[in-house]
Amino acid sequence: MRKRILFTVCLILALMASCSNNKGDSLFVPSVGGNAYDLMIVGNKTIWDGPTGRCLFDLFDQEMDGLPQSEPLFTILFLETHNFTNIVHPMRNLLFYHIDSTQYTQGKVSFSRDRWANTQAIVKVTAPNQEEAIRVIKESGQQIIDFYVDMECERGILYFSKYRNDKGINIVKDEIGVKLAIPNFINKIKRGEKFVWLSNGSLDVRQDIFVYRTPYKDSTDFSLNRIIEKRDSITKIYIEGPSEGSYMTTETSVIPPVARQFYYNKKKCVEVRGLWRTEGDFMGGPFVSRTFLDKTNNEIITVEAFVYAPQHKKRNKIRQTEAVLHSLEFD
Repeated sequence: MRKRILFTVCLILALMASCSNNKGDSLFVPSVGGNAYDLMIVGNKTIWDGPTGRCLFDLFDQEMDGLPQSEPLFTILFLETHNFTNIVHPMRNLLFYHIDSTQYTQGKVSFSRDRWANTQAIVKVTAPNQEEAIRVIKESGQQIIDFYVDMECERGILYFSKYRNDKGINIVKDEIGVKLAIPNFINKIKRGEKFVWLSNGSLDVRQDIFVYRTPYKDSTDFSLNRIIEKRDSITKIYIEGPSEGSYMTTETSVIPPVARQFYYNKKKCVEVRGLWRTEGDFMGGPFVSRTFLDKTNNEIITVEAFVYAPQHKKRNKIRQTEAVLHSLEFD
């Protein structure tokens, strides 16, 4: 349980450097510290070593879907309450827990932001006992995860908006009719009919986005099988591999793709995570896509991010690229 918890002076030094070197959007409020998808949990050590701590650890240490190697959703850092001093206040993602039967009659999870730093995400769990704490953590687990992920994406979008690829943004808007906060490092562009592919073109860590429209037939277009079928038909045409005749396709046998449905800006969205591979070559990596219905034009809009980084861990690379998808705006 304790292997991934970095409870060292290195963290504090890193945060000190972050606080001193980064200027926030406000003159008086610093930028957040720590690395992307770091999560600091603050509380009583005895509780952390007990069932409540195990419940929290298991929530954030679960494997992220759609990666070729096992990586946790978050990098967990634990700090005892009395060590939560000014130097670590700007940590980007914070979770506090407090268990006290004299103060609380039932468990509760609350969310807040920007208390000590810009774009800071804070969750607080309070309960009269550990059983009640575990109950509310399990009930609110996905909501807590989504809150931290959304805040990480917001930080990415803010950065992309400052250093944006205006040409790419305009091409996507013209061809697809949507707006994306495309960063200036994703600057290689290929355009097709109702299709746009953007890439950073790196040989070390490739980060790519592509967007396309396809005709809408019926509700089965939102099934996982149909989304993958359409994806493969598009990538076979437009996303070629390094060898002659090679092209991108979806890996469905080693780690099958997974889907979840939710609403994004009041529109039904199906998100798919999985692995891609190259037919006729040896490239591959993770991808995440989001599919929406454009009722006005009776078409499906899909936006996708994928990464090729064979010598690197993939979680933060795909998450950074995925942030572009979270910036989607419809005309």
